[in-house]
Amino acid sequence: METDIDVIREFVIESGENLGRLDREMVELEQRPGDAKLLASVFRTIHTIKGTCGFFGYRTIGRVTHHAENILSQIRNGERQLTPQLVSLILETVDAVKAELTSIEATSIESGAAYADLLERQEAAASQAGRGPGADFERGPPRAGWAADSTIRVEVGLLDKLMDLAGELALERNQVVQFNARRQDARLNAISRRLDRIATELQASLMKTRRQPIGTIWNKLPRVVRDLATACGKQIGLELEGADTELDRTIIEALQDATTHIVRNCCDHGIETPGERLRTGKPAQGRLMLRAFHQGGHVSIEISDDGAGIDPQQLKALAIQKGLLWPGQAERMDDRELLNLAFLPGFSTARQVSNISGRGVGMDVVKTNVEGLGGTVDLSSGLGQGTVVKIKIPDRLRAGRVRLA
Repeated sequence: METDIDVIREFVIESGENLGRLDREMVELEQRPGDAKLLASVFRTIHTIKGTCGFFGYRTIGRVTHHAENILSQIRNGERQLTPQLVSLILETVDAVKAELTSIEATSIESGAAYADLLERQEAAASQAGRGPGADFERGPPRAGWAADSTIRVEVGLLDKLMDLAGELALERNQVVQFNARRQDARLNAISRRLDRIATELQASLMKTRRQPIGTIWNKLPRVVRDLATACGKQIGLELEGADTELDRTIIEALQDATTHIVRNCCDHGIETPGERLRTGKPAQGRLMLRAFHQGGHVSIEISDDGAGIDPQQLKALAIQKGLLWPGQAERMDDRELLNLAFLPGFSTARQVSNISGRGVGMDVVKTNVEGLGGTVDLSSGLGQGTVVKIKIPDRLRAGRVRLA
């Protein structure tokens, strides 16, 4: 029984990682529908999830992925073209599988949801281009097919325990060094040097095990941007630079919500609609860029767009209107200070509340969480030129440093 639970847990983790990659690759495939290699990767991921869930008898996941595989097979075989509607349908399949994995992770069984509407639309879409592959999703790969590779998964709690032990070892090492400094014993001196080297290398190696590329949270953003652009009637191209920049996993997790908040603001408030952009001489598609890089013991993250920018005078008027500033106080503030009003709690420039933003919740939380990491956040903008948010945080955290809102 314990082994079965472990295998199911491994299935959930691996499938979750595959779905994260699938989110990103589907958005890329929509932009490059002729990329056969990318299409093959998407198809392979869906096929793998379908086959593995068949081994466990997860029929719901099997059905929705089976129909998605049919559609992808038709595209791969040149029987139909990839359309935004089909991309949305595949992404709905991804969301359904994610929901079922959440249930399986908690209870080891599927939720019982029928997904009748999704299945009906999948079948209708597949029938438009003829029948796809007839592989039976009940037949999954044997357990022996799950070959071990060069990596293993380790509980974070165990890594934390090892870090604590390495810290204790370092303290004992210091005592040995101090004791030997008084005695000057040649043999003890040699042992002390070896102990110092081992303790130092152990701490460094353990620190590496806790580091992850920032791309682990950025991988979700192409899907987020695609969905937001669709909802807002905009065209937005996303560029990611420095996704391999490594950070402590605690920092990665703490930055996830902050990054998503800023990206949503750029899509909703910053980048204009295609018509608005064309009227001002810009290309119809807006540009959103994320950069990450190491700099002098810190990690810098820049999120920029080429949208309408922020009017400091509008911020000043709104702050006075909301009672956040006295008129005399506002008049003494320069543009940089006025722009940073956006980080005040409850401050929003949205004309109306939507399901995307507009309630004044977000940028103040971003500032609080970044400062909780010992970092800083800065905002700069030019009317008609776009906005840049710069986050700067220490490369490593001290114990107890993280404070999240």
